[in-house]
Amino acid sequence: MAKQFDVVVIGAGPGGYIAAIRAAQLGLTVACIDAWSTAEGKPAPGGTCTNVGCIPSKALLQSSEHYEQVNHHFAEHGIEVKDVTLKLDTLIDRKRNVVKQNN
Repeated sequence: MAKQFDVVVIGAGPGGYIAAIRAAQLGLTVACIDAWSTAEGKPAPGGTCTNVGCIPSKALLQSSEHYEQVNHHFAEHGIEVKDVTLKLDTLIDRKRNVVKQNN
């Protein structure tokens, strides 16, 4: 069955999803077309930014900042931490979960 929309946004990236939201806020009927999908084949709105760009890189950056803080700055506050390890698998799983939460 064919549907008619006031606005069709191609790409749900950083510009597309904002345009789609704003058009809907203005009372227009909106279709947002995006080709991204999850590993399970389900739709994954957000385009490059959400799926492989901004969001995952910021999640990894936050984890690396925590690692850097515990290794180089906690002692300044009288906090001593020994045997700090980085579990890359856990770090990557967290990044994936952050991306999933944003879809």
